[in-house]
Amino acid sequence: MRYASSVLAMVFGFIALGAAGNAAAGDEFSMTTGYGYNYPHQVPADYVYRTGRVLTPNEEPVNWWSDLQSFLTRKTLPGPPRPIPAEEAAELKLKVRELTRQLIDHAGEPIADQYRVIVSTFVNLNQLYKTSGLGRIMAEQMISEFQRAGIEVVEVRMTPAIQITEGYGEYGLSRDMAQLSYVQEAQAVVVGTYTISDGQVMVNARLLQSSDGSVLSSGSLVFAENSLVQGFMRDEAMPPRKGTSVELHNFAEIAPKE
Repeated sequence: MRYASSVLAMVFGFIALGAAGNAAAGDEFSMTTGYGYNYPHQVPADYVYRTGRVLTPNEEPVNWWSDLQSFLTRKTLPGPPRPIPAEEAAELKLKVRELTRQLIDHAGEPIADQYRVIVSTFVNLNQLYKTSGLGRIMAEQMISEFQRAGIEVVEVRMTPAIQITEGYGEYGLSRDMAQLSYVQEAQAVVVGTYTISDGQVMVNARLLQSSDGSVLSSGSLVFAENSLVQGFMRDEAMPPRKGTSVELHNFAEIAPKE
């Protein structure tokens, strides 16, 4: 019993000594935002409330775990959609111009002097009735390039009269077979295919003689699939049913007889 009492006395003595030491050090130890600083001289106990101290980088608290959690769980706000660079559209236009020039240069005889041309929609090489915005825009651009080269082009989608729809405008083109006018004489037709593989677009075009289908000239292109091409390819589809054929009549056959 006497031994236990002496041990308890020693424990309480150490606790009391520590408390007294802390109280005595209160004059020399100031708390600043949870960090202490040992001054070389005694300072009043309320000194910390009168004077602020900027912590050095080594004394700054390191909350790496909370910072890591904040980094991993942060949400990236969606930004505005990236605009399609004008360079991509200009590049496609130049590619079609190059393809048109190949068709003209590879012909055995001057196209402008001998032929009126129809340009058909470019189609998927693997499914010849499937096309897309890419196939349509290439055909549209090729019409302009043939005209630019002085070659006469026939527009097969022209209607016999201007259609006026109130609130929308005036229409002179249609794909409705009942609304199309007779196709005048055209001696040549441009047909084209495209296929995309491993980010590369491969395009082939041929200028065919309409009377027998013989190849008058051909051309091909390969270029990278950029965001513009990807946008044009989003609506690629095959028509639900086969279209109706329109014969390429000779103008003399449909002209009114005198």
